[in-house]
Amino acid sequence: MIISVFPNLLNNGVEELSRKVFSVFSQLNADVYVSKSLSQLFADCNVLFDDDEKIMKMCDVAIAIGGDGTTLSVAKKAAEYDKYILGINAGRLGFMSGIEQDELDLLRNIVNEEFEVDERLMLEAEIVRNNQVLSVHQCLNDAVISRGNFARLIDISITSGGRNVSNMRADGVIISTPTGSTAYSMAAGGPVVSPEAECILATPICPHSLMDRSIIFSADKELVVKAHNDKMNLPVLTVDGEEAITLDNTSEVRIRVSKTKTKLIKLKPENFYEILNKKIIERRA
Repeated sequence: MIISVFPNLLNNGVEELSRKVFSVFSQLNADVYVSKSLSQLFADCNVLFDDDEKIMKMCDVAIAIGGDGTTLSVAKKAAEYDKYILGINAGRLGFMSGIEQDELDLLRNIVNEEFEVDERLMLEAEIVRNNQVLSVHQCLNDAVISRGNFARLIDISITSGGRNVSNMRADGVIISTPTGSTAYSMAAGGPVVSPEAECILATPICPHSLMDRSIIFSADKELVVKAHNDKMNLPVLTVDGEEAITLDNTSEVRIRVSKTKTKLIKLKPENFYEILNKKIIERRA
């Protein structure tokens, strides 16, 4: 079995944790690949090195070592190539991670192919201007349309099937997947939705009206979001907290369920609600 490991060395303790992961897979006789940009750092480990793109293409399983942001980034890339992904938590929350640092013995289940796969819905966001598609973006968590650099509300409209859904004045709106419901959307007051659900969430950010609340759409709907602001403060589309694209008042963002799905490896019997309690509710108590 070929395992490609993608560590985020900006997180504390990731180098040491990565070495432990390499050691476990070496004992299990798995071929481990790491980015060649890390060849000097891990030259003393029993691993192979190649380009990031190549090791993602060739692997059977991709492993992200870091926090939720690391898992999110690697998971999206793995989804492009229809690969399985496991996150090992070295961050604060690790809501998307499959195992913790003290559970590395579970990695043998990957080599033995004794694991379940949790398929997660993704979104596709198109930026369209004058009926021309400028760019297409894949979202595992959310697509956020928000105000620019100035602390001024923007006017946002959402339509679906040519019919008006919502008009609001707010700092922005979060269009999220069920996976993303426990991220920015939840922080903005949106509902927590099980990733087993097939739906799209729209949650306003600091709306001016008390009547503007989250809306849940069925997965077959396409949402068209338009945002208007003055020329000095153009709205921005942010995809999974990674890419930020400036929009103008003639742009619209079309959001639908993507044909691509993320395949998260599940090594423990915990369900979504147990993880929710352990990772979020119990930590707040």
